[in-house]
Amino acid sequence: MRTSKAWALAAFIICIGFARASGATEVGNQRTFGLGFALGSPSSLVGKVFVGAGRAIDFGVSFAGYGYGYSRGGCWDGRKYVNCRGDYDQLGLHADYLWQENLVHGQVTLDWHIGAGARMWILDQRNYADDGDGTVALAARMPVGLDLMFHKPSFLELFFEIAPSIYIIPGTNFDIEAALGARFYF
Repeated sequence: MRTSKAWALAAFIICIGFARASGATEVGNQRTFGLGFALGSPSSLVGKVFVGAGRAIDFGVSFAGYGYGYSRGGCWDGRKYVNCRGDYDQLGLHADYLWQENLVHGQVTLDWHIGAGARMWILDQRNYADDGDGTVALAARMPVGLDLMFHKPSFLELFFEIAPSIYIIPGTNFDIEAALGARFYF
């Protein structure tokens, strides 16, 4: 899995090297709403809406486990909740406010972004010990990433993002989410 992420990142960086002078991309200008997917930790269906020059809101729906222990394949032991089965019965939602700045402008446009947001996991009660009740996990997150847009096709955005997250409910925990994805703008 790590090897495939490394190759994907290398391909992303090589695309940047082929930048040539050209007109602006439509992403964020004429096309302000995009939908797509992200592969990583966690894999998600994602969207992004530009709300002004250099500002956007991104959001996503994820289907996976959460937290440091879960993502490493072990049992996460917080406030009495233990998951050792490895089932993917958790639903995650996230939303972030992003500030985006241009780094390279040519045949491709490369922007970087930083943001502030939140993640919520709705955890399936069948996977957790003791009381059998489902629970919710909440985290504050700070995504940082790169966004690559093309002159042709002008509706495509590729992105790489790392989002350190601090879980505050059901207990304090730290996680680093990372994803590589694509959005298609309308």
